[in-house]
Amino acid sequence: MKEFFFKFLGWIGVLVFLLFGFLYYVFTFSVLLFFVTLLAMLVCAPPSRQFIIDRTGLNLYGRGMATAFVALFIAQAWVGISENVEVFEQSEAQKERDDAQALAKARAGERARFLAAKPAIVADIAAKRDQGMLTEALALIDKHAARTPDPDLDKLRLSIRIAETEAGLKDEAAVPLRQRLALYKLLATLDPSSTRYAGRVAVLDAELKETSAREQAETKRVSAAKGRDAMLARQFDKRSGAHLKLQAELKRTMMNPASYAHVETTFLDTGKGMSVRTTFRGKNAAGDTAENSVAATVDDSGNVLTIED
Repeated sequence: MKEFFFKFLGWIGVLVFLLFGFLYYVFTFSVLLFFVTLLAMLVCAPPSRQFIIDRTGLNLYGRGMATAFVALFIAQAWVGISENVEVFEQSEAQKERDDAQALAKARAGERARFLAAKPAIVADIAAKRDQGMLTEALALIDKHAARTPDPDLDKLRLSIRIAETEAGLKDEAAVPLRQRLALYKLLATLDPSSTRYAGRVAVLDAELKETSAREQAETKRVSAAKGRDAMLARQFDKRSGAHLKLQAELKRTMMNPASYAHVETTFLDTGKGMSVRTTFRGKNAAGDTAENSVAATVDDSGNVLTIED
Protein backbone atom coordinates (compact mmCIF):
# COMPACT_ATOMS: atom_id res chain seq x y z
CA MET A 1 0.00 0.00 0.00
CA LYS A 2 2.82 2.39 0.85
CA GLU A 3 4.58 1.63 -2.42
CA PHE A 4 1.38 2.33 -4.35
CA PHE A 5 0.96 5.66 -2.54
CA PHE A 6 4.48 6.82 -3.49
CA LYS A 7 3.93 5.76 -7.09
CA PHE A 8 0.67 7.72 -7.15
CA LEU A 9 2.43 10.83 -5.79
CA GLY A 10 5.15 10.39 -8.43
CA TRP A 11 2.64 10.43 -11.27
CA ILE A 12 0.94 13.46 -9.69
CA GLY A 13 4.37 15.19 -9.70
CA VAL A 14 4.77 14.33 -13.39
CA LEU A 15 1.42 15.95 -14.16
CA VAL A 16 2.29 19.07 -12.10
CA PHE A 17 5.64 19.55 -13.85
CA LEU A 18 4.07 18.85 -17.24
CA LEU A 19 1.27 21.37 -16.66
CA PHE A 20 3.54 24.18 -15.40
CA GLY A 21 6.18 23.38 -18.01
CA PHE A 22 3.57 23.70 -20.75
CA LEU A 23 2.28 27.01 -19.36
CA TYR A 24 5.81 28.45 -19.17
CA TYR A 25 6.96 26.99 -22.48
CA VAL A 26 3.98 28.15 -24.55
CA PHE A 27 5.14 31.80 -24.05
CA THR A 28 8.92 31.38 -24.03
CA PHE A 29 9.81 28.30 -26.16
CA SER A 30 12.88 28.06 -23.93
CA VAL A 31 15.22 25.11 -24.46
CA LEU A 32 16.51 25.37 -20.89
CA LEU A 33 12.96 25.22 -19.55
CA PHE A 34 12.26 22.17 -21.68
CA PHE A 35 15.22 20.26 -20.21
CA VAL A 36 14.44 21.32 -16.61
CA THR A 37 10.84 20.14 -17.04
CA LEU A 38 11.99 16.86 -18.65
CA LEU A 39 14.43 16.19 -15.79
CA ALA A 40 11.72 16.89 -13.21
CA MET A 41 9.31 14.50 -14.95
CA LEU A 42 11.99 11.77 -15.13
CA VAL A 43 12.70 12.13 -11.41
CA CYS A 44 8.99 11.97 -10.52
CA ALA A 45 7.86 9.19 -12.89
CA PRO A 46 8.16 5.86 -10.99
CA PRO A 47 9.83 3.81 -13.82
CA SER A 48 12.47 6.42 -14.62
CA ARG A 49 13.01 7.20 -10.93
CA GLN A 50 13.70 3.55 -10.22
CA PHE A 51 16.11 3.47 -13.15
CA ILE A 52 17.98 6.48 -11.72
CA ILE A 53 18.14 4.89 -8.27
CA ASP A 54 19.51 1.63 -9.70
CA ARG A 55 22.16 3.34 -11.80
CA THR A 56 23.26 6.12 -9.40
CA GLY A 57 22.35 4.86 -5.97
CA LEU A 58 20.62 8.15 -5.10
CA ASN A 59 18.03 8.07 -2.34
CA LEU A 60 14.82 9.25 -4.10
CA TYR A 61 12.44 7.88 -1.46
CA GLY A 62 10.62 9.79 1.28
CA ARG A 63 12.49 12.89 2.38
CA GLY A 64 14.99 12.65 -0.47
CA MET A 65 12.18 12.59 -3.02
CA ALA A 66 10.47 15.57 -1.35
CA THR A 67 13.73 17.55 -1.42
CA ALA A 68 14.26 16.74 -5.11
CA PHE A 69 10.65 17.68 -5.94
CA VAL A 70 10.89 21.06 -4.19
CA ALA A 71 14.27 21.84 -5.72
CA LEU A 72 13.11 20.95 -9.25
CA PHE A 73 9.83 22.86 -8.78
CA ILE A 74 11.75 25.98 -7.71
CA ALA A 75 14.17 25.57 -10.64
CA GLN A 76 11.34 25.19 -13.13
CA ALA A 77 9.52 28.23 -11.69
CA TRP A 78 12.66 30.38 -11.68
CA VAL A 79 13.55 29.50 -15.28
CA GLY A 80 9.97 29.86 -16.48
CA ILE A 81 9.29 33.19 -14.78
CA SER A 82 12.65 34.72 -15.74
CA GLU A 83 12.22 33.60 -19.34
CA ASN A 84 8.66 34.98 -19.40
CA VAL A 85 9.84 38.34 -18.04
CA GLU A 86 12.50 38.52 -20.70
CA VAL A 87 9.99 37.67 -23.42
CA PHE A 88 7.57 40.29 -22.06
CA GLU A 89 10.29 42.96 -22.05
CA GLN A 90 11.28 42.09 -25.58
CA SER A 91 7.65 42.22 -26.65
CA GLU A 92 7.18 45.65 -25.06
CA ALA A 93 10.36 46.95 -26.68
CA GLN A 94 9.22 45.66 -30.06
CA LYS A 95 5.80 47.28 -29.53
CA GLU A 96 7.45 50.60 -28.78
CA ARG A 97 9.58 50.32 -31.92
CA ASP A 98 6.50 49.47 -33.98
CA ASP A 99 4.59 52.42 -32.50
CA ALA A 100 7.51 54.75 -33.21
CA GLN A 101 7.74 53.51 -36.79
CA ALA A 102 3.98 53.91 -37.26
CA LEU A 103 4.10 57.45 -35.84
CA ALA A 104 7.05 58.37 -38.05
CA LYS A 105 5.23 56.96 -41.06
CA ALA A 106 2.07 58.91 -40.19
CA ARG A 107 4.04 62.12 -39.75
CA ALA A 108 5.83 61.55 -43.01
CA GLY A 109 2.46 61.15 -44.69
CA GLU A 110 1.13 64.33 -43.09
CA ARG A 111 4.31 66.17 -44.08
CA ALA A 112 3.95 65.01 -47.68
CA ARG A 113 0.31 66.10 -47.81
CA PHE A 114 1.21 69.47 -46.26
CA LEU A 115 4.02 70.07 -48.75
CA ALA A 116 1.66 69.27 -51.61
CA ALA A 117 -0.88 71.80 -50.34
CA LYS A 118 1.66 74.28 -48.91
CA PRO A 119 1.53 76.91 -51.68
CA ALA A 120 -2.27 77.21 -51.34
CA ILE A 121 -2.08 77.24 -47.51
CA VAL A 122 0.60 79.94 -47.42
CA ALA A 123 -1.28 82.03 -49.98
CA ASP A 124 -4.51 81.75 -47.98
CA ILE A 125 -2.80 82.81 -44.73
CA ALA A 126 -1.01 85.73 -46.43
CA ALA A 127 -4.29 86.91 -47.99
CA LYS A 128 -6.06 86.90 -44.62
CA ARG A 129 -3.14 88.77 -43.05
CA ASP A 130 -3.19 91.44 -45.79
CA GLN A 131 -6.97 91.82 -45.39
CA GLY A 132 -6.54 92.49 -41.68
CA MET A 133 -8.05 89.11 -40.66
CA LEU A 134 -5.18 88.47 -38.26
CA THR A 135 -7.05 86.17 -35.85
CA GLU A 136 -8.20 83.90 -38.68
CA ALA A 137 -4.70 83.84 -40.16
CA LEU A 138 -3.17 82.84 -36.81
CA ALA A 139 -5.79 80.10 -36.39
CA LEU A 140 -4.78 78.60 -39.75
CA ILE A 141 -1.10 78.74 -38.81
CA ASP A 142 -1.76 77.02 -35.46
CA LYS A 143 -3.85 74.33 -37.20
CA HIS A 144 -1.12 73.35 -39.66
CA ALA A 145 1.95 74.03 -37.46
CA ALA A 146 0.61 71.73 -34.71
CA ARG A 147 0.93 68.76 -37.09
CA THR A 148 3.71 69.85 -39.44
CA PRO A 149 6.05 72.58 -38.15
CA ASP A 150 7.41 74.66 -41.03
CA PRO A 151 9.77 77.68 -41.20
CA ASP A 152 7.52 79.46 -43.69
CA LEU A 153 4.63 79.22 -41.23
CA ASP A 154 6.92 80.64 -38.53
CA LYS A 155 7.76 83.59 -40.80
CA LEU A 156 4.06 84.22 -41.43
CA ARG A 157 3.36 84.08 -37.68
CA LEU A 158 6.12 86.65 -37.10
CA SER A 159 4.73 88.95 -39.79
CA ILE A 160 1.27 88.74 -38.18
CA ARG A 161 2.68 89.60 -34.75
CA ILE A 162 4.37 92.64 -36.32
CA ALA A 163 1.09 93.63 -38.00
CA GLU A 164 -0.80 93.26 -34.70
CA THR A 165 1.76 95.40 -32.88
CA GLU A 166 1.76 98.08 -35.60
CA ALA A 167 -2.04 98.18 -35.38
CA GLY A 168 -1.63 99.47 -31.82
CA LEU A 169 0.32 102.42 -33.26
CA LYS A 170 -2.22 103.35 -35.92
CA ASP A 171 -3.04 106.61 -34.13
CA GLU A 172 0.44 107.03 -32.70
CA ALA A 173 -0.04 110.54 -31.36
CA ALA A 174 -2.89 109.32 -29.13
CA VAL A 175 -0.81 106.50 -27.64
CA PRO A 176 0.86 107.37 -24.30
CA LEU A 177 4.61 107.83 -24.57
CA ARG A 178 5.58 104.87 -22.39
CA GLN A 179 3.19 102.52 -24.22
CA ARG A 180 4.47 103.82 -27.57
CA LEU A 181 8.06 103.09 -26.55
CA ALA A 182 7.13 99.58 -25.35
CA LEU A 183 5.43 98.79 -28.67
CA TYR A 184 8.40 100.00 -30.71
CA LYS A 185 10.77 97.99 -28.51
CA LEU A 186 8.66 94.90 -29.21
CA LEU A 187 8.74 95.64 -32.95
CA ALA A 188 12.51 96.08 -32.82
CA THR A 189 12.79 92.70 -31.09
CA LEU A 190 10.54 91.02 -33.66
CA ASP A 191 12.39 92.61 -36.59
CA PRO A 192 15.98 93.44 -35.55
CA SER A 193 16.87 94.34 -39.16
CA SER A 194 14.47 97.30 -39.23
CA THR A 195 16.31 100.61 -38.86
CA ARG A 196 12.97 102.45 -38.56
CA TYR A 197 11.99 100.57 -35.42
CA ALA A 198 15.45 101.01 -33.89
CA GLY A 199 15.39 104.74 -34.72
CA ARG A 200 11.96 105.25 -33.17
CA VAL A 201 13.08 103.42 -30.02
CA ALA A 202 16.08 105.77 -29.70
CA VAL A 203 13.96 108.91 -30.24
CA LEU A 204 11.17 107.86 -27.89
CA ASP A 205 13.64 106.71 -25.24
CA ALA A 206 15.31 110.14 -25.26
CA GLU A 207 11.91 111.85 -25.19
CA LEU A 208 10.82 109.71 -22.25
CA LYS A 209 13.98 110.56 -20.31
CA GLU A 210 13.42 114.27 -20.97
CA THR A 211 9.77 114.04 -19.97
CA SER A 212 10.67 112.12 -16.81
CA ALA A 213 13.22 114.79 -15.90
CA ARG A 214 10.61 117.54 -16.37
CA GLU A 215 8.07 115.63 -14.31
CA GLN A 216 10.58 115.12 -11.50
CA ALA A 217 11.48 118.83 -11.55
CA GLU A 218 7.80 119.78 -11.48
CA THR A 219 7.19 117.40 -8.61
CA LYS A 220 10.03 119.00 -6.63
CA ARG A 221 8.71 122.48 -7.46
CA VAL A 222 5.18 121.62 -6.34
CA SER A 223 6.53 120.00 -3.20
CA ALA A 224 8.59 123.11 -2.42
CA ALA A 225 5.62 125.36 -3.18
CA LYS A 226 3.41 123.41 -0.84
CA GLY A 227 6.01 123.77 1.88
CA ARG A 228 6.23 127.56 1.30
CA ASP A 229 2.46 127.87 1.24
CA ALA A 230 2.29 126.14 4.61
CA MET A 231 5.00 128.44 5.98
CA LEU A 232 3.16 131.60 4.81
CA ALA A 233 -0.21 130.30 6.01
CA ARG A 234 1.13 130.11 9.57
CA GLN A 235 1.43 133.95 9.58
CA PHE A 236 -2.38 134.40 9.40
CA ASP A 237 -5.17 133.87 11.91
CA LYS A 238 -7.03 130.74 10.81
CA ARG A 239 -10.47 132.13 11.80
CA SER A 240 -10.38 135.81 10.77
CA GLY A 241 -7.66 135.66 8.10
CA ALA A 242 -5.79 138.62 9.65
CA HIS A 243 -2.02 138.78 9.39
CA LEU A 244 -0.98 138.28 13.01
CA LYS A 245 2.15 140.46 13.22
CA LEU A 246 0.69 143.23 11.04
CA GLN A 247 -2.45 143.24 13.22
CA ALA A 248 -0.30 143.52 16.36
CA GLU A 249 1.66 146.41 14.82
CA LEU A 250 -1.53 148.26 13.86
CA LYS A 251 -2.99 147.86 17.35
CA ARG A 252 0.27 149.21 18.84
CA THR A 253 -0.07 152.44 16.85
CA MET A 254 -3.83 152.99 17.49
CA MET A 255 -5.23 155.44 20.02
CA ASN A 256 -7.74 152.82 21.18
CA PRO A 257 -6.34 149.33 20.44
CA ALA A 258 -9.36 147.63 22.02
CA SER A 259 -11.59 149.03 19.25
CA TYR A 260 -9.64 147.24 16.50
CA ALA A 261 -11.89 145.06 14.30
CA HIS A 262 -10.49 143.17 11.35
CA VAL A 263 -12.47 143.40 8.08
CA GLU A 264 -10.38 141.83 5.33
CA THR A 265 -6.81 140.88 4.44
CA THR A 266 -5.33 139.99 1.06
CA PHE A 267 -1.73 139.14 0.21
CA LEU A 268 0.65 138.44 -2.66
CA ASP A 269 3.68 136.18 -2.38
CA THR A 270 6.71 138.06 -3.72
CA GLY A 271 9.12 135.15 -3.34
CA LYS A 272 11.11 136.91 -0.61
CA GLY A 273 8.16 137.80 1.56
CA MET A 274 4.63 139.14 1.01
CA SER A 275 2.78 142.26 0.10
CA VAL A 276 -0.21 142.45 2.49
CA ARG A 277 -3.27 144.75 2.37
CA THR A 278 -5.49 144.90 5.43
CA THR A 279 -8.82 146.66 5.97
CA PHE A 280 -9.92 147.25 9.57
CA ARG A 281 -12.16 149.43 11.77
CA GLY A 282 -11.28 151.36 14.92
CA LYS A 283 -12.11 154.49 16.93
CA ASN A 284 -10.24 157.68 16.12
CA ALA A 285 -9.25 160.52 18.46
CA ALA A 286 -12.81 161.91 18.27
CA GLY A 287 -14.22 158.58 19.42
CA ASP A 288 -15.86 157.84 16.06
CA THR A 289 -15.49 154.42 14.40
CA ALA A 290 -13.74 154.67 11.06
CA GLU A 291 -12.63 152.14 8.46
CA ASN A 292 -9.02 152.23 7.30
CA SER A 293 -6.90 150.25 4.81
CA VAL A 294 -3.11 149.91 4.83
CA ALA A 295 -0.56 148.17 2.60
CA ALA A 296 2.43 146.50 4.21
CA THR A 297 5.42 144.41 3.26
CA VAL A 298 6.56 141.52 5.43
CA ASP A 299 9.46 139.06 5.20
CA ASP A 300 9.19 135.24 5.11
CA SER A 301 9.02 135.15 8.91
CA GLY A 302 6.06 137.56 8.96
CA ASN A 303 8.00 140.53 10.35
CA VAL A 304 6.52 143.85 9.21
CA LEU A 305 9.01 145.80 7.10
CA THR A 306 6.90 148.75 5.86
CA ILE A 307 3.35 150.12 6.33
CA GLU A 308 1.72 152.55 3.93
CA ASP A 309 -1.77 154.05 3.94
